[in-house]
Amino acid sequence: MIYKIRKYILLIQLIIVLCTSPALRVRAEDRVDFKHEDYSEENGRIKIRTTSFLFERDLIPKLTVKGAYVYDGVSGATPTGAPSIPNESNVATTEIKDIRRAGLIAANYEISNHKLSPQLAYSSESDYKSVGLSLIDSIDFNDKNTTLTLGASHDIDKIVPNYGMNIIEKKNKDNSQLIVGLTQLINPKTVFTANLTLGYSSGYLDDPYKGVLFDDHYSPSSDEKKSLSEFLSLDEIIDLFEYKNGDPYVLFPENRPQKKFRQVGLFSLTHYIEKLNASIEGAYRYYHDDFGINSDTLSLTLRQKIGDQLILSPSFRFYRQSSADFYNPRFDVGSPIQHPDLTPSNYSADFRLSEFDSFTYGVKFNYILTDNFKLDLSFKRYEMEGKDNRTSPSAYANANIITGGFRIWF
Repeated sequence: MIYKIRKYILLIQLIIVLCTSPALRVRAEDRVDFKHEDYSEENGRIKIRTTSFLFERDLIPKLTVKGAYVYDGVSGATPTGAPSIPNESNVATTEIKDIRRAGLIAANYEISNHKLSPQLAYSSESDYKSVGLSLIDSIDFNDKNTTLTLGASHDIDKIVPNYGMNIIEKKNKDNSQLIVGLTQLINPKTVFTANLTLGYSSGYLDDPYKGVLFDDHYSPSSDEKKSLSEFLSLDEIIDLFEYKNGDPYVLFPENRPQKKFRQVGLFSLTHYIEKLNASIEGAYRYYHDDFGINSDTLSLTLRQKIGDQLILSPSFRFYRQSSADFYNPRFDVGSPIQHPDLTPSNYSADFRLSEFDSFTYGVKFNYILTDNFKLDLSFKRYEMEGKDNRTSPSAYANANIITGGFRIWF
């Protein structure tokens, strides 16, 4: 479903980027990774169970091939965009269920001080198809103490009509990104990274499962008023057609802009603390788009080695975003049918476009069982909190995330 954040394919792409970074990759690794993740929102909301495989193989000294496969199933309730009905505290939801399969194949090829990384990604679900191409060039300078990363990607997406959707024909969406990054080894214990990403999306950017409520009603014509005036007074006619809280209502499909330009800046600093045999990483991310959304993300991760085999990694992430210019949980004027002249040009009641804070905190365990086998297990808690005093608190979700897996080196 489009509701499902396409985080898994993005996660795979991030893994590929990290693995191809000369600053982080110190030796060839022929390996296979397996992970299973259980994402469960509270109160019967969305559950996502994901299984993924990743492999890496050095074919020749300067050529490495990587691939990944992701299978996930989603089920549960998601808000429709409608507010809660009278005398109810929870927003309206609808049940969804779907399966997604995604894959990625990539290569790293070293030429002089360049490392070229072409990638091809594919994702398929019942209502969404996506094909993505990308190319990353990592360039080493200063005896490999400095790495410049240049990258570009383009996704071609198709939204396919399905049960419960607001569309009856296929829709297209294109997404392009450019990235410029710098990784600098400040000293043997400290690494600084800065990235700038520019993205542009065009086409159908709505969520076809989301609706918008307009507090609007049928307005009788002059002839109808004249006919009714034979039996009713003017006040009675107005009262007859006036919208009242609790009256039946119809959700209209949301209408977002068909273009979006976004800018993302990321800065991180990683420092090794020798006395503790640990490293600490802090990062800040700023996001802006022409939907009117601005966001700030702060994260902190400690990686503490305990003995020769265990690494303990507690982490914390804080996220804050402003609302989109066209977001409102309920519109009190106009409607696309009765009063199109009063209807805003763009409108959405999707809570993910509202003003909110979120917190993610947890811990990860890495256990090196042998030189060729590693286990990992992580527990995370995700919490959302609305900040606009108009969106129902029940729209926001809290979730528990459990991830486990292993890595085998060959």
